Order: sequence, then structure tokens, then C-alpha cells
Amino acid sequence: MAFLDKLNKMAKVIEDKTADAIEFSNYSAAITAGENGFAMDIKKIGEFYYEFYVNGGTVEPNILAVLQSAKAHQDSIAQAKADIERLNAEIAAEKEAAKAERAAAKEAAKAEKEAAKAAEAAAKEAEEQVEEIVEEVVEAE
Repeated sequence: MAFLDKLNKMAKVIEDKTADAIEFSNYSAAITAGENGFAMDIKKIGEFYYEFYVNGGTVEPNILAVLQSAKAHQDSIAQAKADIERLNAEIAAEKEAAKAERAAAKEAAKAEKEAAKAAEAAAKEAEEQVEEIVEEVVEAE
């Protein structure tokens, strides 16, 4: 019987420790949920005051420096985005110019090749005419 009593006491201790662990876990989850909710609410308050400040609202002097810093960060982000757009436009323009230059060079090479063919044909025709004249002169003698 003593063995069963010890076994029951151990089961009770395990049950109590498990209940405590579950209770601690529930409290920890509640704390985490509360902290996350608080952080989201504080963020919303900050966004509200930032928009209020940017739209010309008057704010307390002790928060003004933080709002000005946030505005400077936003301005910096906007400038960097504009610089990226400008750089992308320059790169696109350079690519188009290079493409046009390659096309013009290709056309020039094609025209040069056609001119060389025409010159070769003209030279061949001239050579044939010279041969005909030489034959006529030789026959005439």
C-alpha cells in the first residue's frame, strides 16, 4: 500500500507541476500578446503624430526633435529613390544610344560592303571593256 501512496503522490506532484507550467505559459502568451498590441498601438500613435506634424500641426517641443528626425529620414529615402530612378533612366538612355550606335555601324558596314561589291562589279565591267577594246585593236591591225 505504501508503494501506491508514493505513486499517487508522484502523480499529484507531476500534475501540479504540469498545471503550473501551463499557467506560466498562458501568462507568457498573454504578456507577448499585450506587448505586441502595445507596440502596434504606439506605432499607430507615432504615425498619427508624424502625419499631424508633416501636415502643419503644432506639436510639443519635447517630441519635435524626433519628428524632425523622422522627416529627415523620409526626405533621405525620397531623395535616394529619386536618385535610383534618375540612374535607371540614364542607364536606359545609354543602352538605347549604344543600341542605336550598333545599328548605325551595322548599316554603315552593310553600305560599305554593297559599295565594295558595286566597285568590284564596275572594275570587272571596265576590265571586260578594256579586253574588248584590246581585241578590237588587235583585230583591226
